[in-house]
Amino acid sequence: MQRAILYFLLLFGLLITAARAELISGPMIAHLDMREAKIWIQADAPSLVRIAYADADDPGALHWTTPVETDSSNAHTASVTLDKVEPGLSYSYRVELNGEIVTSPARFTSPTNYHGRTPPPDFKVAVGGAHYVIEEGFEPPYQVIGGGYDIFSAISETQPELMIWAGNTAHLRKSDWSTQSGYLKRYIKARSVAQLQPLLQSIPHYATWGEQDYGAPNGGMNSAYRKVAESSFEAYWPRPVFVSQLEGVATQFRYADVDFFVLDVRSYRNDTPISSSSPQILGKDQIEWLRQALIQSEATFKIIIGGSPILNPANSRSNLSYAEREHNELLQMLRDARIAGLFFISGGKSYGELTRLVHANSYNLYDLTLGPLTANPGNNEEELNFFRQPGTSTFERHFALIEFGGSEEERNLTIRVMSVEGNELWSRSISANSLQPVK
Repeated sequence: MQRAILYFLLLFGLLITAARAELISGPMIAHLDMREAKIWIQADAPSLVRIAYADADDPGALHWTTPVETDSSNAHTASVTLDKVEPGLSYSYRVELNGEIVTSPARFTSPTNYHGRTPPPDFKVAVGGAHYVIEEGFEPPYQVIGGGYDIFSAISETQPELMIWAGNTAHLRKSDWSTQSGYLKRYIKARSVAQLQPLLQSIPHYATWGEQDYGAPNGGMNSAYRKVAESSFEAYWPRPVFVSQLEGVATQFRYADVDFFVLDVRSYRNDTPISSSSPQILGKDQIEWLRQALIQSEATFKIIIGGSPILNPANSRSNLSYAEREHNELLQMLRDARIAGLFFISGGKSYGELTRLVHANSYNLYDLTLGPLTANPGNNEEELNFFRQPGTSTFERHFALIEFGGSEEERNLTIRVMSVEGNELWSRSISANSLQPVK
């Protein structure tokens, strides 16, 4: 009773200040698990947000989320938790703003509880790189730097279970670097693409950031706008879980028999240290968290995601190898801990490629680097990556599908890199059995 009274008091107050708030972006599924979902939205004014949802096979059993109030400090964004979700069911949901339903029904399906019952399910993940949305008045003269937004429709047609954004999700301009308003307005623009909306509301989306989400070039732990960058990113990319012992945006989540570990390549970065110290990009605390999380993982595949290439050996600030000592320590840690099932996904480049690092006393490691979704593509002529796999250089806008399938004893990971039109550019398959430490 008290909750109902509080809700109506809040609603009455908001109705006075906003006669009719509108949804300007979303809904987006920010996280989806067996027994919970998180839905992200953005309104154009202070609003009280609720989600109405029900099992699609039992629409009469309607659930309402706890109301969440938006405010201008985070651009009227909100992440709403649906806590009456159960495994393996399809749900229909709608968004309510200030007492009025403002969306048509959308649907999601929660993961199946296969543990101890059946083999792990087959599923596919869409992965994308840099996203650039053109805005008049903010572009260089006589240049078109973004486009190809129908790529999101092509991704939708492949029906992945989830999507990973591997950095540079907003592409800040110089006009955005010095104010919170600038950061937030850039994210508003990036999220507004019409072709993106059906994809946002149908599957969960997970992201890490890259240089273009952070601010000025080479920004890191000493940036004056670090907290502005972080709070802006968080407003648009809610994390499935906060890693309490770390700063920044690192997180992790699981789907079926795959654990995903999302790294932060900005919050600990110091690539211009004093002469008595070495460059760092991940930092000791983050590497130790990753080590512990990998050791605890029982997943068949352990996917490590970063906003910069992880295995590319070329001497470039955009690669983790630029912090040579730290990079060597990371790879040595993975060898010493004898972690099985490792696979890397990275962004931060204007081209795509697959890197394979051959180990003499362990199994080979792979890093799938994604080039742009909608930003302009480039080439890799300036980087000498000795480990680049022939036939995998991609110099056009693209996305990747990573398919996990096979029997419980013979699981496979298949990479398919796709064009804007949804045509396959190249593919590779890697078995879980080939990602095992040498006995």
